[in-house]
Amino acid sequence: MTSLLWLSGLRHLLRHPWQMALSVVGITLGVAIVVAIDIGNQSAKRAFKLSSDAVSGAATHQIVGGPTGLSEDVYSTLRVKLGVRNSAPVVEGYGHLRSGGILRILGVDPFSDFQFRPYVGGSTPEYMSSIVELLATPSTALITVDTARSLGVAAGDTIDLDVLGVEREIRIVGLITPQNRLSEETLENLLITDISTAQELTAREGRLSHIDLIMPAGEPGRLLLESVIDALPPDASVETPSTRSEAIEQLTVSFDQNLFMISLLGLVVGAFLIYNAMTFSVVQRRSVIGALRALGVTRGQIFTLVLGEAAILGVIGSVIGVLLGIIVGLGLVDLITQTITDLFFIVSVQDISIPIWSLVKGALLGIAATLGAALVPALEATRAQAREALSRSHLESRFSGNTPLISMVGIGIIAVGCVLVILPFDTLITPFAGLAALMLGGAMLTPASVILLGRALAPVLGKAFGALGALAARGLSASISRTAVAIAALSVAISVTISIDTMVQSFRDTVDQWLDSSLGSDIYISPASLGSYQTEFKLSPGALDLIRNADGVASVRTVRNARVNSPDGETRLLVTDANLEDFVKRQSFKEGDPAIVWQDLQRGDSVAVSEPYAYRKGKDVGSYIGLSTSKGDQNFRVAGIYYDYGSAGSGRVMMSRDAYIRLWGDESYSGVAVDAAEGVLVDDLIASLEAIMGSERGVTIRSNADLKAAALEVFERSFAITNSVRVLAVLVAFIGVLGALTAIQLERSTEFGTLRVIGFTPRQVWLLFTSQSGLMGLAAGLLSIPLGLIEAAVLIYIINRKAFGWTMDMQVYPVNLAQAGMIAIAAALLAGLYPAFRMTRSSPANALQEE
Repeated sequence: MTSLLWLSGLRHLLRHPWQMALSVVGITLGVAIVVAIDIGNQSAKRAFKLSSDAVSGAATHQIVGGPTGLSEDVYSTLRVKLGVRNSAPVVEGYGHLRSGGILRILGVDPFSDFQFRPYVGGSTPEYMSSIVELLATPSTALITVDTARSLGVAAGDTIDLDVLGVEREIRIVGLITPQNRLSEETLENLLITDISTAQELTAREGRLSHIDLIMPAGEPGRLLLESVIDALPPDASVETPSTRSEAIEQLTVSFDQNLFMISLLGLVVGAFLIYNAMTFSVVQRRSVIGALRALGVTRGQIFTLVLGEAAILGVIGSVIGVLLGIIVGLGLVDLITQTITDLFFIVSVQDISIPIWSLVKGALLGIAATLGAALVPALEATRAQAREALSRSHLESRFSGNTPLISMVGIGIIAVGCVLVILPFDTLITPFAGLAALMLGGAMLTPASVILLGRALAPVLGKAFGALGALAARGLSASISRTAVAIAALSVAISVTISIDTMVQSFRDTVDQWLDSSLGSDIYISPASLGSYQTEFKLSPGALDLIRNADGVASVRTVRNARVNSPDGETRLLVTDANLEDFVKRQSFKEGDPAIVWQDLQRGDSVAVSEPYAYRKGKDVGSYIGLSTSKGDQNFRVAGIYYDYGSAGSGRVMMSRDAYIRLWGDESYSGVAVDAAEGVLVDDLIASLEAIMGSERGVTIRSNADLKAAALEVFERSFAITNSVRVLAVLVAFIGVLGALTAIQLERSTEFGTLRVIGFTPRQVWLLFTSQSGLMGLAAGLLSIPLGLIEAAVLIYIINRKAFGWTMDMQVYPVNLAQAGMIAIAAALLAGLYPAFRMTRSSPANALQEE
């Protein structure tokens, strides 16, 4: 009996290929989204790890300095006074190729570096000759054979590199042959230079990025490390390479979780399709199931049959989804890495990483979603008695009768979702689980809502369009088991659109207002090569005075972005010399009076912290933070918490320029803001400043509008992936509605055949079916609005806050809500075209044969 059951199930699937295909497509797209985003994330992480491994090599510890790095004197002290021979100086940087690629610059001392990075050493005459030339000739470098091949260059050729906005010509004096595939990947896009060349390229004359150490194991190593720490400047610290890399990677944890959770939305919508398909499969075979039950087939066997069919669809959809996810992932890698570079740290992916676990995870999620969605239809098939299963109306009456219970369960799930959303756990898993519960609970309210809407519209449409209108409205609840699921799938997908649109628009408006206040000056002078990693920028002596004394300049203020050490790890500083009037005008504070905060900053013992920093570190006004200065570790009182949407990750600490120079002795700038005098045109002043700054290399002068446009461009890129997921979710829902309408057309063929027999023309049948499709879209659009706004509130006030530490006001945009409603109606109408066409072409006699 079991083999015959499985054979009948397989034959049923094969006899309905389009129904099976629509079900598979939903899971396929959902799995593809999950796999593609995971591949993009994992590729970026792997590229960063390989790049870090190439730089750290065999080092067990690294000495890192303050905002300007380490003085070369620190290295001399280690080698000469302490006799630490297992040490090597390093200078790091990045260069941009004209082709758009990125090379990581690694400046080393070949004589001390071979024990840390074996690829720097070599004994062949050709290699030794290239090392000699590397040391003796400026602007020379080594690259690997594979990197040279990808760039189309050979030893002796030159490459053009943009470093900090300055065009540099680098001559390749030698090629490195990696020992194995791992070494080849690790060294890819690495430009190895002499220390002095790297210092010149990165504008760090006399400074080092860090010093690598190899400490012996056991007690000797501990004692040596203590002596090294005692000899370091107060603002320097010793870290392990792994700890430093992990700290940087932690910046993207929330970003990764956000993308993964959002990718699951497509899978959730796909699950509705499976539920839809399996329910219809049970309906199609209700007479067969009734006959089987009458012949002695057990409930368990029926349950296994339905769930087994779902498992087959889930496996097929998941396998195809994994393959499609790999293809889509190749396209998403650049988008994800660009966002990480914009917001966190620079990363360049050359080889796509496709971890087996990402593929397995996607497949398992797809199969689990399929089985979970098919569970209710499988249980429904087993609960019916044999005589009931043979009745055509039993499923609809049972579903309608269970509508109050379904609604009560939905309200309970919504309550659980509310609890999960507000739980004070420092993780994104609980709020996303709560969001999923809210979506599921809202979907379970769909049957009752559709029945009420149908009853409300029937008399209205009856008066307006006669019997045809009344029939269209009543048709919503006539096949409630079919229409409710399709409407729920579409409403959930449209609600995702509303929530993402509302969040992005609210965030954009918030950022736009913040930029208007913080970018209050007319002109900005900054590094030509901008990025999340950019902190070094130095004007030549007297350049600032030239700017201040230029005709048409009313006022000048400077800013310095620096990275300093602290007992809690690396901290980003924002150093400002704004006067009281500018500070109050341009700085928006969440907590603290700007005038009082400015006065506290001038004393030098207080700082202001950004909102993300306060959230991550748990700081309030009046609490203290520690920073490692050139005068030793010092505590600073938090005088205020300011809004800052320009920093992601761990946030920033604001300090007055006078205090910063006193504590670190660094007088460099990361940017200069210029206000034009009254009556002076900004474009004219830019031209004047460009003439004055003509000798400055690596500098860009932009207007307020240009800088704001560049900032908003970064903003748009950061949400590009989210928008892609939104579009795919709507596509999956559209397929779900198409499947549901096709099912309704097949299931109600007798009803429509009867209408044809009593005098309805094909055109009237087409109008009736199309009207019902439009009403389904209308119902989905109306239901999606409150659900979408609730989801948007969770994203804005809970998830966004936990992910990035930002707060923003939620703005409701009627135009977006109207567009979402139109999308729902259009999707339903388009999905109904083919089933309506088939309905009008079918023969009434054939439709009534079974009667």
